[in-house]
Formats: sequence, C-alpha cells, structure tokens
Amino acid sequence: MKLEELFGRIIQELNKGNPVAIATIIGKEGSGPREIGALMVVTVDGERIGTIGGGELEAIVIRNALEAIEKGEPRKIKLALRRDNIPSDAQPTGMLCGGVIEVFINVLKPQPRVVVIGAGHLGKPVAEIGNMLGFRTVIMDKSEQLANPMRYPFAEQVFAGDFLSELEKVRLGPNDIAVIVYGEVETDYQSLKKILQYNPSRHVWVLCSRHRARWMVERLREEGVDVERHKFFIHMPAGLDIKSATPEEIAVSIWSEIICVLKNCEIPVKTLSIFKEV
Repeated sequence: MKLEELFGRIIQELNKGNPVAIATIIGKEGSGPREIGALMVVTVDGERIGTIGGGELEAIVIRNALEAIEKGEPRKIKLALRRDNIPSDAQPTGMLCGGVIEVFINVLKPQPRVVVIGAGHLGKPVAEIGNMLGFRTVIMDKSEQLANPMRYPFAEQVFAGDFLSELEKVRLGPNDIAVIVYGEVETDYQSLKKILQYNPSRHVWVLCSRHRARWMVERLREEGVDVERHKFFIHMPAGLDIKSATPEEIAVSIWSEIICVLKNCEIPVKTLSIFKEV
C-alpha cells in the first residue's frame, strides 16, 4: 500500500471521530519479514491497513493495538519470531523467521468535539471555553437569533430549528461529549434521551436542579431507558460545586468537571451530579 493511501485512511478515521493505532517496527535483530520503519495502521474496529509481516505476529500486534486504543495510551512490545531461545521480555509468536523485533504502537486521537445544546446566555461561554480548550464545536438551538455564525464564528456547525430531529443524526465519537444547557424542561429531557439512544457510552452533561435531575432519571426508567447502563456517562446537575453564579462561572464549573472526568482525575471539589455524590 502506498504511504499516501495509508495516511489518507488515517485522516478518514480521525475525521469520523475515531482513534487509530500506528504500529511501527523500531528494532530488529536477525531475520524478519519486514525491516525497521515498516508500519501498519489498526482502526477502532480492528481493521488492518498495511502490514508488518502477517501471521501470528500481526495478530498479536492488532490485539495490543486495540488495547492501546481502548486505554488511549501508546506501548512498546517485543516479539520473538522463533520457537526457542526466546528472550524473557519477548512474546512468542510461533513463527520461524529466526529474529526478534520491537514494535512501537502509537495512538492518534481525533480532535474532540462538543455538542452544545442551547445557544443562550450559558451556551455561549460553554462553547467559547470549549473552543479555547481545542474542542470542535457544534451549536444547536431553536432560535436563529441565538444560534447563528455571527455569534459563533468558531463553530464547526451551527444548527437553528428542530434540533431534536437533527440530534438523531449526531454520532459522537469516543472523545466527543454533549452539554445540554437549553433550559426548558421538556426540550432538555428529549435532548438527553436522544443522545443516550443514539450515542451509548458517551458523556453528556445536563444543567438542571437536583430535583429535575431525579425527575429525568425516573422518567427515563419509566420510558424503558436502561439508566444503570448509562449512569457513569450522565452528569447532572452538571459541574463542580464551586459556588458559581454567573453564566461564565457556571461554564467554568461545567468544564472543570468535564476535564476531570475525561482525564480520570480525583475530584478535589464535590461534584453536583446525583450519580457521583461524594
């Protein structure tokens, strides 16, 4: 495969919001099917693009690549291409080439995206902070006066109108998130339900009171949504308890929790979420 085709596929996957792993031979002793520098791409679905030698060698690398993608961390592995005299730090492959190779598996993550539902007083600082943090931004609201390119020149997409129908088309990638700050009870609920329906195992933050959060959870259960399956991904009320009052302060509290959750940090300030009371 030509390098431009291989890197073209990498770009395609990243544009879809999918992470990819690149496995490169970085060391070689003795005989092996490919030389140092040979590389192979592994997609989140386990598809192999390119080759570093085939057989059990590639099967082991693909398994490691998928684990690296899941954890979001690179790794280095050593593989013995022989059946005896296997180094203690190498994995056996059952192959008979005779050599030993080292493979570095790097993980490329797409630029994360935040879908902000609600373009009003709070939606604007939420979107602006997200943009500063490097998130691609999608804005949704019913009002063209609030959701328009003039107010959100940095947004990748601005949608005004029946965004509940549009939400059915939104597919969040593994690093993407949604923040619901529309502020109307039924619209907020329907937005949350659609995100959970079409984007399982994706994080969503909902600005609401604790009373409304419990009401939405009970309604989800009554309408057949498996809340237990989603509870680690639903964050409501959104934000950390930093006594925020202004729209800008509330946006900071929400993004503080988002960063903490995405980086698996220990929350030093109490979360507002009814699912993660500490």
